[in-house]
Amino acid sequence: MAAIRKENASERGLPLAYITTGSHPNEWKKSATELKYWEGAHKQAKAYGYYLDTYWLNEPGMTEQRMSKILWSRGIQGIILHPFSGSLSKQDARPPLNIMWERFVTVAMSDTFMNPILNRVIHDHYTSILLAMESLTQKGYTRIGFCLSEDMDLRVNQRWQAGFRVYRANHPIARIEPLILKHPDTASIGKWIQSKHLDAVIGASSQMPEHLRLLDIQIGTDLAYADLDLDFENPAYNGISGIDQNSNMLGIAAVDLLMSGIQRNENGVPKIPLTIQVEGSWQDRGSTPNKK
Repeated sequence: MAAIRKENASERGLPLAYITTGSHPNEWKKSATELKYWEGAHKQAKAYGYYLDTYWLNEPGMTEQRMSKILWSRGIQGIILHPFSGSLSKQDARPPLNIMWERFVTVAMSDTFMNPILNRVIHDHYTSILLAMESLTQKGYTRIGFCLSEDMDLRVNQRWQAGFRVYRANHPIARIEPLILKHPDTASIGKWIQSKHLDAVIGASSQMPEHLRLLDIQIGTDLAYADLDLDFENPAYNGISGIDQNSNMLGIAAVDLLMSGIQRNENGVPKIPLTIQVEGSWQDRGSTPNKK
């Protein structure tokens, strides 16, 4: 019945709910990484004979119970939870999302949603920073710094910071503490680089290359820089080495996990949640030359 009510339903297939949050319906589209999540999920859903039907949880007048009833009335069996927007803090304790989980199979696509704990697909942040560190040390860098905002550190469940500390403890490089700031600024970053005598920096923000340029640091000459979430369409990342998170694959994996749950009628909050991690790939693009 849900398919009959849809225009061209026979061509589109059956719907899967793709739930987003934010101050407006398209806020998530500002993130190149999150767009790739959707593109991968859209492509894989189509391969299964489904399509993604996007719902904005923060729509005025929308409640979790109303959202549940809307999805149920439209015959939706599966839900993909897009990464939830909003800043996090160390004191953050978000209340549970009271969707009628027992009616649906659900997969989350980040660590920003943890109440209840559902099956999820995430990027393998821990392995990615190990790969970045290994790439830099093989090029001769020994004084490597890691800079991240507090919000991003918490969004990845501190996996990047954990990987950095483990690698640092087990390799003959300087034990430099990460710079984790609520709002990283140019002055603080400059003082940190100078005081620690860094020869390489790892970050995860399109603003970091701009901070370095404002400090009159020649990236790739004065200082190596690698980013943990490259956006190849953003001019700020031109010539920047780092990690391709393979974000399309994350969306594909989310649909695969969702479809397996639908086929087995695994509705509700899982007793033993599953987490699938998608590995990134190192991209050498000029900002991390071999150290002379």
